[in-house]
Amino acid sequence: MVDTMTAWNPALSSTNQAKVWPSKMAALSIKKSKRPLFIMGSLLNEIPQEITEKSVQIAKNKDIPVVATGGSSLALSKSNFKPDDTMGVIEIINHLKNPQWKGLDGKGNYDLVCFIGVPYYIGSQGLATLKNFAPHLKTMTLCRFMHPNADMSCPNLNYEDWQVWLSEVEENLDEE
Repeated sequence: MVDTMTAWNPALSSTNQAKVWPSKMAALSIKKSKRPLFIMGSLLNEIPQEITEKSVQIAKNKDIPVVATGGSSLALSKSNFKPDDTMGVIEIINHLKNPQWKGLDGKGNYDLVCFIGVPYYIGSQGLATLKNFAPHLKTMTLCRFMHPNADMSCPNLNYEDWQVWLSEVEENLDEE
């Protein structure tokens, strides 16, 4: 008789771990995406404004809709940028899990979700949720710390190298 109730064995399952991407590959992933979404979090209020401006430029370069979470609208307004929507990070994660969600514009769900400025402890949980319950989309973080629950992530960088990495992403988006 075959036992149909077996325990999950991590040694026998494949792992889905983030790949640390160079800036050129991050830009290529954004360019190849048909329906990207950018989620910007509250940490934008705590870091230098130039990081927010680089993030805004990346969104503007490819006309990516932006969801402001956790009060990031304050930092975005200092860059004269109005997000497409403002909602809690848990709320947007719950929407993204649903493949039938029509998106912010009513044209359907997204295929790539980029995160920046979401506090690590909640970003990690949100990315784990999407990794396990939203196979219809890919996730990318542009934060300066690697997120193992994202499909693609920035490597752990010091502040100066992170600025350079984001600038390279922005520059590579402009290349044909």
